[in-house]
Amino acid sequence: MITRRLFTHLALSTLTLSLAVGCSQPKASETATSTTATGEQFKVAMLLSGTKNDGTWSQAGYEGLKLVQAKFNAQTAVAEKVTKSNSAAIIRQYAQDGYTFIIGHDGLFIQPSETVAKEFPRTKFAVVNTYPGNNTNLGAVAVRSGESGYLTGLLAGMKTKTNKVTYIAGDKYPVLEEEAALFQRGAKVANPKVQVSVKYLGSWTDTARGEKVAQDLVANGVDILAFNADEAGLAAIKKVTQTDGVLVIGWIKDQHDLAPGRVITSVLQDIPQLIVNAATLVQQGRWEGKLYKFGLREKIYDFAPFRGQLTPEQEATFNEAREKVTTGEIDVAP
Repeated sequence: MITRRLFTHLALSTLTLSLAVGCSQPKASETATSTTATGEQFKVAMLLSGTKNDGTWSQAGYEGLKLVQAKFNAQTAVAEKVTKSNSAAIIRQYAQDGYTFIIGHDGLFIQPSETVAKEFPRTKFAVVNTYPGNNTNLGAVAVRSGESGYLTGLLAGMKTKTNKVTYIAGDKYPVLEEEAALFQRGAKVANPKVQVSVKYLGSWTDTARGEKVAQDLVANGVDILAFNADEAGLAAIKKVTQTDGVLVIGWIKDQHDLAPGRVITSVLQDIPQLIVNAATLVQQGRWEGKLYKFGLREKIYDFAPFRGQLTPEQEATFNEAREKVTTGEIDVAP
């Protein structure tokens, strides 16, 4: 599971707002509060594209919000199942309600955040994605996705028997395109004969589509699939691992229990700590409206146990590559 950082501050109870699709009038959740470096009451709101208990991306963001509440005794609120069409209204309402820091936990919130950030120049905004920011009040936090892309590609290239592997993502965001490009590079380093394909589902929650795309790939000879596709990916993992010889790589949390014996590993992203890092910059008055990236060096990444899926030689190769990626000896720039 994703590594957790322990904090000594005692979390007070939080009344959390959960907005269904179409709702646009968030109300404040009350807790004891701290102040920012500018003396403002520290109030943090988050928008999720999924639900706070989806077992993957949205839940990881929500867990980060809870850590922020605990670390800073901040007042917090969360809106669930927010779409691009209603997100600007929700962001704007949070800003009007005096929230210090408003986080869009998905790339689909970039444009709405840009719009509202111009209207509220004193409020700080963030998206959790690769995005350059506006150099004033709207910035982003992201993982160094090239690191995980390269290393999972390396694993796929090592493990494939059919010489066909695929990276599957929920949607075509820049951070995921970077991850996909490095997945291809890593796979080719491990196995020059491998054929690498990339698929974007166009949805993070369409489980039927995730299952169909994955099954079609397996029918065409793909035997290693890496899923960074949230709920759609979880459903696909369960489905395709029913086929003999198919192995998968999971993302965000350890997916071993979905298909014991069929999961090579999972990329464990400490998204909660990523959220805390962003809130800390704001709380300390150091948020500059730019892109802040974190990765192996900052321990935002880890990998789930291999549980016998690799030979000792393969594991040694992976560990050596991981160390070189961490130190920069292996270039994982897109």
